[in-house]
Amino acid sequence: MTFTYENDEQLQEALIFWQKVLRLQDWDVYARIARGRELFTENSAAAVRWTLAKKVATLQLLDPIDYEDNLAVEQDHEVSLVHELLHLHYAPFDNTEDDSLELYTLEQSIEAISRALVDLKRKAALDK
Repeated sequence: MTFTYENDEQLQEALIFWQKVLRLQDWDVYARIARGRELFTENSAAAVRWTLAKKVATLQLLDPIDYEDNLAVEQDHEVSLVHELLHLHYAPFDNTEDDSLELYTLEQSIEAISRALVDLKRKAALDK
């Protein structure tokens, strides 16, 4: 299932919702949909950069225009949004190096948590 935000207003509403759920309202987060060539990290579905001392972050979600048909990972803006926001909780401890076991373990745990949270939200919406 591919889920994308249709416009900036939807993204901002989701950002406010998830910041509250994840208890990240003390962060100033700027989120936007970005083309692949603009992402902070290459070949990813989303990216985040932060300044921990100021609790300020910029979050990017990959524009669906740049989704590839054969991507190994399903593209879902909501899961990506939650994933990148969860990184802010780990920011004080995140000194992982590229291609390290620690980075892979951190990414896997954040991905599992983000998918579980989004699945719970969607299931609750269906049960209403």
